[in-house]
Amino acid sequence: MTVTAITSLSQFQEIIAQDRPCIIDFWATWCGPCRIISPIFEKLSAQFGENVDFYKVDVDTQSEISEAVGIRAMPTFVAFKGKEKIGEVVGANPPQLENLIITTASK
Repeated sequence: MTVTAITSLSQFQEIIAQDRPCIIDFWATWCGPCRIISPIFEKLSAQFGENVDFYKVDVDTQSEISEAVGIRAMPTFVAFKGKEKIGEVVGANPPQLENLIITTASK
């Protein structure tokens, strides 16, 4: 699987409304920790993509989405299923991110 960029608020709302769980990486181009963890997120998407969908949102180009979710720091990884927020990791922390993905995959 690959990580898909979300490019509109309506696309975001469609994605999070699905019964299939997803994890969204809220990032920014100027964010150093975002650049460090991005390849890890990509690798995890390949590993867990059968059970979870992976997306990313550039907070600078999609401020409506990041405001709707209440993003305050980058990177922030948020898990959704059926419009509900089911988990979150703030910061570039690979073990916590992997744990979030494993927990989300089991929902």
